[in-house]
Amino acid sequence: MDDIDDIVREFLVESYENLDQLDQDLVALESTPDSRDLLSSVFRTIHTIKGTSGFLAFSDLERVAHVGESLLVELRDGRRLMDQHTTDVLLRMVDTIRELLGRIEATGGESGVEVDVVVAAIQRTLDGATSHEDAPASVEASVADEAPSEEPAPAAAPVSGIKVAAPAAPAPATPEPTSASLASPPAGAPTSPKPAGTPAGKPGAGLAPEVSEVTASRAPTETSIRVDVDLLDALMRQVGELVLVRNQIAQLSGSDTDAELTRSSQRLNLIASELQEGVMKTRMQPIEHIWSKMPRIVRDLAAACGVEVRLEMVGGDTELDRSLLESVKDPLTHLVRNAIDHGIESPAERVAAGKSSTGVLTLRAYHAGGQVMVEVRDDGAGIDPHKVAAKALERGLKTTEQLDAMSTGDLLNLLFLPGFSTAAVVTNVSGRGVGMDVVRSNIEAIGGAVEVDSDVGRGTTWRLRIPLTLAIMPALTVRSGNEIYAIPQVNLQELVALDAQKMRESIEHIGAAEVFRLRGSLLPLVRLSDVMERSADAADSAVIAVLQADNQRFGLIVDRVLNNEEIVVKPLTAQLKAIGIYAGATLMGDGQVALILDVQAITRRSLSGDLAEQDGRLLEERAAGGREAQELLVVGIGSGRRVAIPLAAVTRLEQVSPDRLELVGGHEVIQYRDAIVPVMRLARTLGSFQEDGDQLPLVVFTRGDRTVAMVVSEILEIISDEGAERSAVDDIGLLGSIVLSGRVTEVLDVPSALTQADPLFYAGDPDDHHADGHGTAQAHAEMVGV
Repeated sequence: MDDIDDIVREFLVESYENLDQLDQDLVALESTPDSRDLLSSVFRTIHTIKGTSGFLAFSDLERVAHVGESLLVELRDGRRLMDQHTTDVLLRMVDTIRELLGRIEATGGESGVEVDVVVAAIQRTLDGATSHEDAPASVEASVADEAPSEEPAPAAAPVSGIKVAAPAAPAPATPEPTSASLASPPAGAPTSPKPAGTPAGKPGAGLAPEVSEVTASRAPTETSIRVDVDLLDALMRQVGELVLVRNQIAQLSGSDTDAELTRSSQRLNLIASELQEGVMKTRMQPIEHIWSKMPRIVRDLAAACGVEVRLEMVGGDTELDRSLLESVKDPLTHLVRNAIDHGIESPAERVAAGKSSTGVLTLRAYHAGGQVMVEVRDDGAGIDPHKVAAKALERGLKTTEQLDAMSTGDLLNLLFLPGFSTAAVVTNVSGRGVGMDVVRSNIEAIGGAVEVDSDVGRGTTWRLRIPLTLAIMPALTVRSGNEIYAIPQVNLQELVALDAQKMRESIEHIGAAEVFRLRGSLLPLVRLSDVMERSADAADSAVIAVLQADNQRFGLIVDRVLNNEEIVVKPLTAQLKAIGIYAGATLMGDGQVALILDVQAITRRSLSGDLAEQDGRLLEERAAGGREAQELLVVGIGSGRRVAIPLAAVTRLEQVSPDRLELVGGHEVIQYRDAIVPVMRLARTLGSFQEDGDQLPLVVFTRGDRTVAMVVSEILEIISDEGAERSAVDDIGLLGSIVLSGRVTEVLDVPSALTQADPLFYAGDPDDHHADGHGTAQAHAEMVGV
């Protein structure tokens, strides 16, 4: 009996994998009906399921597969063309087979699943007749409703007498929760269902040659084996313990002068690293395992929402730890659903906007910075941050003052608030405000992050940052007080060491909040001692760990940096997890326990909205005439005159030959980066004279899609204006003067100068107070402090 159970379990695993491939092939076959390769693949899959179900005496499953195979024979032999009706009928067959497999897995038998209706529908198609009963099942049959992890959707109601599989049916991406493939063959590759040792003459003996022929045309079964997942997990835990022992021995050998111990430690380190890499590879699976359902999901959702969508998938061979694939599946499905329901417009709207009637939904996966990046990108209407702000204000989630202080990225992050939705109508697909917060919480639970970028009218990109594995990760170990903490390397950008003098001079205050000026930008600071709610001793030095999380960059002040090393992640007890600032724990080489910091949680807890508002007020103070230092580009324009230009306004510095300048309608232009760019001569604009040399220095300004090239006599220097004497006495095209390097230097009115060269350079600028650009010029004058 145990042997029979093993055979059935193997059959279920193979059949679920085959159905994944079948969904993809049938949807692809609808667009390319003449593809012999797709037809052959679909036929082989159904033929294998039919043969094996007959061998195992699953008669209902055999009936469905048999009649479906007959329809596929006509397609394969060219007696029938693939059309939408045929695709719908075949997809219903796939759904029924999946429901039968779910019933077999749950009860060991097929009872309770109605198959007569789908068999009759396929037979009518074979006979050349169709009826309203052959309409496809609703979208709920293939896509669970909003946020399945939070609100399990009920089973879909029967459509036209057809029984639709409930969402609780086994997920095809993970067909068998207690087994996983090593060196998996291509998706859909079957394995011979005949168990080893089956004697000739027993049931199924006559089937073996036919199935073997099918197997040979797919992938050799000798290239892969199936290993129980529990065994892999146990092996991974043992490797984790080995890594801990390796770290301990490495620490001991580092303080010992015994050469033999040092050599043995190095050898152990090499072997442990190779073993760790090998075991981690056994758990890695390509992300296409969860992408395999997307063509069917997109097809059904597009039909339900009345849009046309073309799905593109790039980087499906990017590998992730198997446990992480499970965690990514639901968030990814929700983002795809959201893109189709909210992002991509109707064909009529797209045509009116000058787009193709068919929207493009792109799934892209790639490695970056020790993480796997998964992007869901659509070319739809995009997300209007002003509408997001209005909805947040309407629901009382933010005040007007808080919204005014937020950047565009901060406004888009409001989409992740619980209950937040911009949908005007609640549909059976989305709009309840349940989902995006679940997406973020699920991804952050595995140490990842979610980002969103959107361009109104052009589309939206959702970006998931996912660690490669949860078991072993590179981390920076730091000390704060007497405790050791680990910071995941994926969040770390750089380290800044401060001695006592720098701590006094470089750390500034905005209200009660500390900030650090890093290369001209203000970096909010968080003291780890404050996060841990303990008093900090006065120290002569400190280190700022510059971290990135939730689109927020900040500095974490620690007492000392210890080491970069790979750590083994251990789960936390419920009490420690409830604190909310730890992602796990690890053992150090000396046996001491170190807690792993949850950078995202620290960001949200320590960098409150108050700090963001204070930072915004500081920028307003700077624009209102503050004396914050800035970098200036000093240029010469002939006759000994020097002109200062704010370096932040400059895009590039170039040198070109004078013969590259051309005339268009009496105005000079230059061909620059595949565009015709207007040229202005700064000396002529400011009433000076300049002779051309062998090379012309150009200062290039770019704003949006517009560019202006400014000709000067020479590039002199880049210098800070900190402490410089200023004069507000101005002239045409100037904002005043300033003393730099002991010389009086004129300050250029950049908006006025560039508007002369290109009147549309500042068109549409939200900061403009007047159409003639005077508002921008005044704001610029206030910024440079003259």
